[in-house]
Amino acid sequence: MPAAIATFHWAILGLGKIARKFAEDLQHLPDAHLVAVGSRSLERAQAFASDFGAEHAAGSYVEVFEGPRIDAVYIATPHSGHRELTLMCLERGVPVLCEKPLGLNYTEVEEMVATARRTGTYLMEALWSCFIPAIVEMKRAVNEGAIGTLEGVRADFGFRGVPRESFDRDRLYNPVLGGGALLDIGIYPIWLAQFLFGAPEEIRATARLTELGADVDTQVTLRYPGGQLAHCYSTLLGTTKTDALLLGSEGELHIHSRFHHPQGFSVLNGNDVPPVNHYHRFVGHGYQFEAAAVMADVRAGRGESATWSLDDSLLLHRTLTAVRQQIGVVYPGE
Repeated sequence: MPAAIATFHWAILGLGKIARKFAEDLQHLPDAHLVAVGSRSLERAQAFASDFGAEHAAGSYVEVFEGPRIDAVYIATPHSGHRELTLMCLERGVPVLCEKPLGLNYTEVEEMVATARRTGTYLMEALWSCFIPAIVEMKRAVNEGAIGTLEGVRADFGFRGVPRESFDRDRLYNPVLGGGALLDIGIYPIWLAQFLFGAPEEIRATARLTELGADVDTQVTLRYPGGQLAHCYSTLLGTTKTDALLLGSEGELHIHSRFHHPQGFSVLNGNDVPPVNHYHRFVGHGYQFEAAAVMADVRAGRGESATWSLDDSLLLHRTLTAVRQQIGVVYPGE
């Protein structure tokens, strides 16, 4: 009879909407348990802990470590807090799953990766899309030639944000917090392009900025060594289909909306051939898959993910930083 697997103890720093979804999805993993939560508000931490059965609620991030043993921390604060909190955990030897974007820029990510490698502590950027079943199967289908040679990709992500008169009061439009379409949602089309093609050899970007300096409508075109193009669009001005189309020499592959956590995709191999639909449905929001991957890595003693490595994060943030340089988005302190 196999030995029972020990319960994996999670902590969460930053208790907003994404943290709540992550905590809900941990409940789909029988060997995962949320033991501690941290917020700048003790009252908020206590309410969150009560909702999810966490034993320890802390009114500051550092006090999280004064409670039960922690096997990994999920960081879900605004972007501007990722570097500081990740370094705090890594220096304590505590594995980290940090919400995307890992840092505000390439320099921050480089420091975080260097610290993880120096301390020998696990770190992964929470690009949860890599672990969604439909994305895993899509990548396999492409690699096996389902649409022939991959020639290009088009992906979009857009939703209607707050009215213009409220820009100065919303996190999404605040450069101090890393606000703007690019780092919040534009990261997903660019991630998909990298996931499929690797490093671009040419980056061209244009954007519309607010008076505060945040991008709200951003178009990025990436060119790859084989001549392939990736068209990556993100906007806070309206709701888009948020799907993706892969162009191949023998057909197309459509990743259903929303493409960064889809439940299916379709392969189209000609006008007279019905599409072949692939469904990979799951319960919950989909964060349980990245959580399970982290748990497996940490238990195996690995320092990073083979699916979304630290080098992958470095490449992604080299691209994102280059895009921001072209569109003129600068964060305080840069």
